[in-house]
Amino acid sequence: MYHGCGPSGELRAVANDRYIAGVPRSKPRLTAREVRAILPRVFAALAAADAITLGHLHRIKIHYKADGSEVTVADRAAERVLRRHLRAAWPRDAVTGEEYGGDLRQAGRCWLLDPIDGTASYVLGLPMFGTLVSLLIDGEPAFGCIHLPAFKETTYAARGYGCWLTRNGARPRRVRVAAPRALADAQVGLTSTKESDLARRRGPWRITRLARTVGRLRLVGDCVQYALLCRGLLDAAIDPLMKPWDIGALAPCVLEAGGSISDLTGQSARIVERSSIVAASSAHLRRAICAQVAGSTALG
Repeated sequence: MYHGCGPSGELRAVANDRYIAGVPRSKPRLTAREVRAILPRVFAALAAADAITLGHLHRIKIHYKADGSEVTVADRAAERVLRRHLRAAWPRDAVTGEEYGGDLRQAGRCWLLDPIDGTASYVLGLPMFGTLVSLLIDGEPAFGCIHLPAFKETTYAARGYGCWLTRNGARPRRVRVAAPRALADAQVGLTSTKESDLARRRGPWRITRLARTVGRLRLVGDCVQYALLCRGLLDAAIDPLMKPWDIGALAPCVLEAGGSISDLTGQSARIVERSSIVAASSAHLRRAICAQVAGSTALG
């Protein structure tokens, strides 16, 4: 059940003179009324998608896309359900998803969908997968939702209203990243070794160097690691290969939890169009990771 953004069910923007949760005020934002309208509708769409993803879990047949990645009937059916719910609620909004495509619009409102983020885990029957839903306004993520069906929990955020966690439909609680740590003490999550010096076809990212300098490097995987970062259980998370429907949901959650996000070269402008991601509890830690992985000093 939806109880509102905060413990009292009220929506309150968190702001200082120039920034809202570390984001310049010029960034597109939703009004409190819009957030109140979005949350119950998105949660209803996620519940409908859960019936599909959890219903197929442990008995799924795998198919492969042209790029070699896995896809299942559950991926496609869940995205169709999500699209149907969103279009019923907001017929004028654009929708782009991993399975059925669409245009990544730079003007107006555009929903991004990843019905099963972590399909590689899903097909093994592991619970480390999620559903990602986000809303872009003029190309910038204004709302994001990291939903973990097997754990019955959802992390969500809207710019200016904080990052929230709800489990089993209980009243949401606000979550924040951990206190800043140095790279040598940090616990960092990693989804895969794609595009890295550990891949079969070596890529540009130097994961080996990071593994030797970080406090602990853990193979957590996909959107789960960003939910853990937002509540302070991980200090950072890395994905060497990303798509807009992945990034759109993660960015608002990380930023509203007090974290910092960029690609692995340290660039944060037009974040949903980046092809890699590092998110951390502080900008200092994020830059240190970029310096190790990309061999650069990130200024973003």
